Parts: sequence; C-alpha cells; structure tokens
Amino acid sequence: MAYALSYILTTYNKLPYLKQVLERLMAARQEDEEIVVADGGSKDGTVEYLQGLYAAGRIQQFISERDKGEAHGFNKCMLMARGEIIKLITDDDAFYYPAIRESKQFMLEHPEIDVLSGNTGLIHLENLAQATIYEDVANNFRRWLDNKEVVWMIGLPFLIRRKSLAITGLFHTGVVQVDTEFTYRITSLNVNLAWSTAMLSVRIENPQSNYRVMNQQEGRSTSDLEADRMRFYYDKSISNSFQDFVRYKSGWIEMLKAPIRPIKRKLFEVLKWEQYNGNQKLPTGYDSTAIKPIESMEAMIPQAFEVADTFMANYNKTHTIEYFYRKAEVNKVL
Repeated sequence: MAYALSYILTTYNKLPYLKQVLERLMAARQEDEEIVVADGGSKDGTVEYLQGLYAAGRIQQFISERDKGEAHGFNKCMLMARGEIIKLITDDDAFYYPAIRESKQFMLEHPEIDVLSGNTGLIHLENLAQATIYEDVANNFRRWLDNKEVVWMIGLPFLIRRKSLAITGLFHTGVVQVDTEFTYRITSLNVNLAWSTAMLSVRIENPQSNYRVMNQQEGRSTSDLEADRMRFYYDKSISNSFQDFVRYKSGWIEMLKAPIRPIKRKLFEVLKWEQYNGNQKLPTGYDSTAIKPIESMEAMIPQAFEVADTFMANYNKTHTIEYFYRKAEVNKVL
C-alpha cells in the first residue's frame, strides 16, 4: 500500500520516552500515513511493546535488531517507508502534528521541494518552566535561502521527499550528529529546501540525550569538534590556505576573543546598550510550585511532554504560519 506520509522512528532502550512519543503519534496518524519503527535491539521491554502495537495494527512496520547507531536505524526506516513524504520522529522529543499535517500538504502541493524544515524549541527535563527557541537555525536557513551558504540545521522538524533521497543521500553512519552532517551536505548540493514558521517540534533535553552523552568529556565539546570537521568538508568557501586555517581551523581567533567577551558585556551593561544574549527564551506556563514534588526524573517525563505540547500549541496560535522557499528553483526529475 502506498501512503502520502511515512513517520519513521528509531529507538534504543528509552521505553518511558518512547511510550509518550508513540501514543501521541498513533493518536495523530491519518489513514494515508504509516508508522515505521526501527529498534536497535532494546532490552528494556521496548520489543514487546512494539510487538503489541504491531499486532493491534497501531504501527504499520517495525524491526528490532542490533544496529550501528541512529543513522543506521533511520536509513533502514527510509528504505522500508512507502510514503511519498518521510517525517523524522525521535524517541524522546515532542512534535506538533497539526503543523506537520499542514507541512505535508504543502509538500504534496509543491513537488519541487525536496526537504522542509521549521521552528524547533528546547525544553530541559530539569527545567520545564522555560523554552528556548532555536532562532539561530532559522537564521541559518535564511542565509542558505538568500546567499546559498552551507549551513547546519536541526533535523527534528524535517520532512523529506522519499524520491529526493536520490539527491540528498541517506544519513551518514559514521557521525553522531546525524542531522548536522545531513544539513551541511544538502545545503552544499542542488537541493531545494523550504521553511515553515510553525513550531513543528520541541527537543526535550534529558540525561539520555545523544548531545549530552556526547559532551561528557572535558575540554572543548566533542560535538563542536565533529561539527567543524563536517563544515570544513562541505563548505567549499573554506580553503586550505593559511589565511583560512588561521580564521576558521586553528582556534586562535576564538582564543583571542574569549577573554575580551566578559569585558565587552560589562561595558554594554554600563552604557545600557542592547547586546545579543543568545536564542530567545520564553516561559512555558509550567509552575513547579503548584505541582506536587516529583521523586524521580523518570516521573517528570509525562509532564515534560505535556508542557511541550501546550507550548507548541500556544506558539502556533499566536504566530503567523508562512512558508519560505525558492519559487524559481528549477524542478528536478527524479
């Protein structure tokens, strides 16, 4: 059976999170959509949970076997998928399905679009009262749109046209930051991207998050070093010249700027000048003082998803939803 959209999800030993994600996804799934799950051989009851859902017809495809990481699992799902559009779903983050359905319809009506992205928020499991908006990612998309710069973006909101995998390629199985590599790659190619201003997803940062696990060692973050290697490979505007080595690769400029930043910030405060303080932070409406204290981190998981759902719904009610893309882009025949 052919579908308009395939939700593809990978998981490994995150059953308390997975249940929150899948229950919401299954409730939102429409008749022209399928759910495809790749489990990496979990030992926490995930396999039995998925078998029950499959037997009940609540998910359409699933596989459970030892794999070689998140990218490998997503690649298996992409090859199993039967939908015209593929929607990435992670096993510990929240997604806003009304906006996803609108984005699906946009892609069905615009066959020239290969990949669609959109706004993403961030909520820490340890601090549900505040959400961060990834404005830097929206700015990166605008840099690609206006100047064809090679940029990174977050993969959580991605919808990918299945036929366009012939030009984008699958995910790189040799990296941890799968979405960073994928977006550096596709923005360096003749891939047509679109952006929805809707809040499509919220990343729920937690002790099992790949990013947190990756950056447990001391020194400069492992994620930054891996991202730099990707950028230097795909961004052909960065050459092997001595000038570009000093500017981008050596780290010298960053070392010089680091001790100056606190002085600059203090000066701006004294002069009452506006200064950049990072991505915008918004209240979620969660009041920890009005709720009975939680004894364990795991007990916070359902609350985190409820907070994320409410935050996305309120954000999309109060913001105009628009789509940005290159309307003059030449259609590709795949």
